[in-house]
Amino acid sequence: MQKTLSSGIYPPLPTFFDAQEDLDLATLQRHIRRLANTGIAGYVLMGSNGEAVHLTDEERAQVLSVARETLTELGSEQPIVAGCGAQSTRATIALATQAAQYGADFALILPPSYYKGRMDTRALIHHFQVVADESPLPVVIYNMPASAAGIDLDAETIATLSEHPNIVGVKDSSGNVIKLARLVSMVKPTFRIFAGSADFLLPTLVAGGVGAVAALANVFPRTVCHLQELYAQQKLEEARILQARIIPANAAVTSRFGIAGLKAALENVVGYGGRPRLPLQPLTPQEAQKLQEILSAMPQENE
Repeated sequence: MQKTLSSGIYPPLPTFFDAQEDLDLATLQRHIRRLANTGIAGYVLMGSNGEAVHLTDEERAQVLSVARETLTELGSEQPIVAGCGAQSTRATIALATQAAQYGADFALILPPSYYKGRMDTRALIHHFQVVADESPLPVVIYNMPASAAGIDLDAETIATLSEHPNIVGVKDSSGNVIKLARLVSMVKPTFRIFAGSADFLLPTLVAGGVGAVAALANVFPRTVCHLQELYAQQKLEEARILQARIIPANAAVTSRFGIAGLKAALENVVGYGGRPRLPLQPLTPQEAQKLQEILSAMPQENE
């Protein structure tokens, strides 16, 4: 029987590094343990926030192995969604195969974009279908134009791909809620549609989506989960107010300050985070001060 992604919030975990830019697996374990009982549905590893493009194959295996071991120690059945996108179909299948070997439950696939001019609908559909044919893991489409040279999969393309028995959902970071609403009407109910950011979580839920892969949930997991709970309880006015309140902090750890902002926010709120790998730079003192001001406006969470 095919695995199905549960509704809810999936933090895209950072990959932590020490002062020498080597993997800091102890901090990864600490982060997973912190998140485990906050209401999240699962974990995304080695996505954009996980600096997947900065990792070797060996490092990818280490990250997945430690994550799976940590969840096993916790007695947790929360799924791991592993970023497996690559620039060739062959390499994508290899990453999905490796992810399955080291404990992932789903493969998150970003469209190949290096040869953007040749990545028309026909090429992209064929790519995803071949990957899904060969992947030992169920495939989740990762539509993120900002990380794919502007490639933005439309509703018709995603709906076509949803017909493949091994393609089970989509994380859409385009922010086009009209497209998501159309997509809901075009796919079977078992196909899972997730917002790619917390700043349009509520509109996605209203449109028929089932949750979000939200960077902000690394820092404020209970708050992001609470927004979905308010919607489920039909407390729409409270949900609307909370949605508006989290937008500045979400923007700060995504589009405004990026991965360095996410790691700085973790450092600020929970005491760990570290730096991104070069060539990404840490925040300037001015940026760090602005980030702290934004974070101070967020609701406090009870750890």
